[in-house]
Amino acid sequence: MLTRTFLHIPGIGHQRERALWNDGILCWDDMLKDRDLFDDGPPPFFEQEITLSRQKLAVGDARWFEQRLGPHHAWRLAADFDDGRIAYMDIETDGGEAGAWRAGEDAPGGTTVCAVWDGVRARVFLRNRDLQELPEYLAHYNVLCTFNGKIFDIPYLEARFGAGFFQGAHLDLRPITRAVGLTGGLKKIEKQLGIERPANIRRYTGYDAVKLWGAFRRGRRDALDPLARYNLADAINLQALLRVAYNWAVAQDELPFRRFDVLGPDDVKEATEKAVQELMREVLK
Repeated sequence: MLTRTFLHIPGIGHQRERALWNDGILCWDDMLKDRDLFDDGPPPFFEQEITLSRQKLAVGDARWFEQRLGPHHAWRLAADFDDGRIAYMDIETDGGEAGAWRAGEDAPGGTTVCAVWDGVRARVFLRNRDLQELPEYLAHYNVLCTFNGKIFDIPYLEARFGAGFFQGAHLDLRPITRAVGLTGGLKKIEKQLGIERPANIRRYTGYDAVKLWGAFRRGRRDALDPLARYNLADAINLQALLRVAYNWAVAQDELPFRRFDVLGPDDVKEATEKAVQELMREVLK
């Protein structure tokens, strides 16, 4: 929990943060509470920093905490924002290079479908239908969560929408999972954790998604259903993965943070079906 974090305050590193916890100062309030006659309390600088931290948390400025915590510790903000304010996102492409796509053309190099999940609602955006609405949709969220998104997803989306299309924090799970010993691609990590995909898409790969898009573009509308389900699984499973990685990091460093409950397949089945049905209804009408 961010209110138990001090690493984002300039001048406080791991050892000093641990010393604060060991002294019974477990949260921002503890640092500011009245002390005994022999303790002058925190310096004005720390009072200012904690006041600023409270203000940033109150307005949901996740990006400020991401920048202060740095890439190795930004995962700490997850618990405070995974209440519907994190957009778990994954894209599929047509197999072309990210920079090849040009506005107004259906040339190789573009995003084909993009799934977004926030813990309650899922939605699939489709090229030539509503993909252009993605930046406005994401603007309602404080945090974007991807797997390898800084290397893959974001370059594709920036090629289409321009740099800075999302103004919130970005949690890329690839380095976060690696830091707790979970290595490999998304599907390999899912298997390590016992996260199972529906049987009808379990063996699909990113290359299959490219082929399904090609079939859909050639008129095979039945290719869109498995493509959407595959893309949704990539996005939805990110929430379980983030929560597991968060819990592992808390346990490894014995941090005084609360643990996450991890969602199972039954928790997301209804949302998946609803998103696919909405997509197919729009495409087939």
